[in-house]
Amino acid sequence: MSIFDRFKKEKEAVSKKSQAPKIKEAVKKDASKPAAKKAEKKTTKKKAVSMLSRVATSTILEPVVSEKSAQLSDNNVLVFKVAKTANRVQVRNAFRELYKVTPLRVNIINNRGKRVRFGRTQGKRSDWKKAMIFLPKGVNVDIFEGV
Repeated sequence: MSIFDRFKKEKEAVSKKSQAPKIKEAVKKDASKPAAKKAEKKTTKKKAVSMLSRVATSTILEPVVSEKSAQLSDNNVLVFKVAKTANRVQVRNAFRELYKVTPLRVNIINNRGKRVRFGRTQGKRSDWKKAMIFLPKGVNVDIFEGV
């Protein structure tokens, strides 16, 4: 029986090789149509827009809700928790993308996670990065909706 299996495998390999050029020719014919090219261009534009917003939402994670950040918001300073790998320029561009406002300046602070204990076991909260975004006077951005 193993001899027959060997011949079957060889026939399948030969048939796959003969089908491959047909598939390539069909793809070439479809690509030559102008309507197919236009459809491809439209999808790439939508993907580019969604990628920008995805990068913005992965850079600015959440607002920091505390008494100090509430007081700072009265002085046009917003406080956000941002990605550990984000820098000032990325935070500024992400804020501009999400809220359509260009900040005056961005300060970034690395916060170390606190040491905690659960009974006998010791642990540590994860480190995180905080961004303080200074807005121009007269600009109001409501980040605390639904909080």
